[in-house]
Amino acid sequence: MKIFPFLPKYSRLQSLFSLLGGLFFLLSSCSKDQVDTENLTIYLPAGSLNYNSGAASYVTARNNVLAGAGTAFPVLLTRAVDRDVQVVATIDTTLLAVYDKTNNTVSARFPLGAFVLENNGQVRIPTGQLRSVDSLRMGLGQVSGLDLSKAYIVPIRLSSTDSNLPLSTNRQVMYLRVTFNPITTQLNGAPTNHLVPIIINRTPNGDVISGAVNLTAGVNTAFGQALTVALRDRQDLLAAYNQANQTNYVAFPANSFAFSPASVSIASGSLNAATAFALALRNTASFAPGRSYLLPVGIVDEGPVAPHETRGVAYFSVEVQLQNIDPANPTPTGNRIDRMGWTATASSTDNDYAAAGTPAMVFDNDFATGWHSALAFGTPPAVTFTVDMQNPKQVRGFTFTPRYWDYFGSTYISAPTAMRVASSSDGVNWTVQGSYTGSMPGGTAANPQLRNISFYAPVQARYFRFTLTAYGTYAGGFGELNAFE
Repeated sequence: MKIFPFLPKYSRLQSLFSLLGGLFFLLSSCSKDQVDTENLTIYLPAGSLNYNSGAASYVTARNNVLAGAGTAFPVLLTRAVDRDVQVVATIDTTLLAVYDKTNNTVSARFPLGAFVLENNGQVRIPTGQLRSVDSLRMGLGQVSGLDLSKAYIVPIRLSSTDSNLPLSTNRQVMYLRVTFNPITTQLNGAPTNHLVPIIINRTPNGDVISGAVNLTAGVNTAFGQALTVALRDRQDLLAAYNQANQTNYVAFPANSFAFSPASVSIASGSLNAATAFALALRNTASFAPGRSYLLPVGIVDEGPVAPHETRGVAYFSVEVQLQNIDPANPTPTGNRIDRMGWTATASSTDNDYAAAGTPAMVFDNDFATGWHSALAFGTPPAVTFTVDMQNPKQVRGFTFTPRYWDYFGSTYISAPTAMRVASSSDGVNWTVQGSYTGSMPGGTAANPQLRNISFYAPVQARYFRFTLTAYGTYAGGFGELNAFE
């Protein structure tokens, strides 16, 4: 097709340029409000949990909502434009069905008005910027219809802009997972089963208490004001504890304990009280050997923060052990007893890995020989070693060396680090003398290390039984065992 064929060539070019210029003027003057939308969309951030999903949480105390986190996020542009852009978002509960179908879930429904968007969901992206100057902020409306023990999915959807700029098709919705986390007080310092064992070691020199007696009051989330926490006994929990754990604990004797101090303070913004609760045992003679005692304790339910249902409770157990063994393990006094004719038996003996060793070898005056139990490669079982001195002796204590043994060129040391010691006159009826706890010895067969068991009061007996409950490398054992009178 020819344009203006009746004009000269030069005039034709002039006319063509004039036509193009006029078209450009026409397009540019149609509306100064029009924006080139190529590669331009308004969208939401990817989310903190996964694509299009975020997490928000509120802190509560006694069902009062205190503060929220993760409830705000900006609106974004793929590229800047030369004007302010107003964007509006709404909470669209119809999208819950889409969310559940996509994620194979059943989301809890919430009443209309429970969650709201501040400023009616309006935000502004300033001229030349890629993100809104303010954020979409979700808040709480009527919380009375919410179950604060549940999590809710709140779909927030970009719905419109002031200039009808295109909204992203795949980043138009943010699904906020909203949870409510109650602030509670709790007791720290107890084992995971909340049982704090205490042993009263009854010695000839008086009762000696061993075990942790301290608990620290704390909160699971820092609180904005100081809290006073008190502790009280909860004997009402004793029967339920016995039933749940198939135990036969009895209550602490009357007037046998006190808490010190009676209450503690958790400073504003702190997670733990600076001072711990200490259980003070009184009149320990009122605790009888052979009985197991239990004291349930709990945080007093008062103040703005409630105690946790389980972590706000702990249980002190007390048992009395007759203890005639000095825990310092000094060298026993007296003279070493002649071992002629002594015999010994053991509940197990290793016959597979080490050179021949028998219980009798602990009396052969050779540090390079001895006895050790069958090897244990998992949880070590208790093993017993029983000595028959043939005649009753007035024994003040024992010394022993470890069993040193070799296996394919490697040297191993077997010795008890914890054991119970009992005595008997007839080999049938036994009296517990107490428990021994000591460090693992080192040394060599040529230069062995001694360990001591020293009685507070001498023991008149013919038989002694050592029940090894903890021991060194793979097995418990003795190289040499001597007694003193």
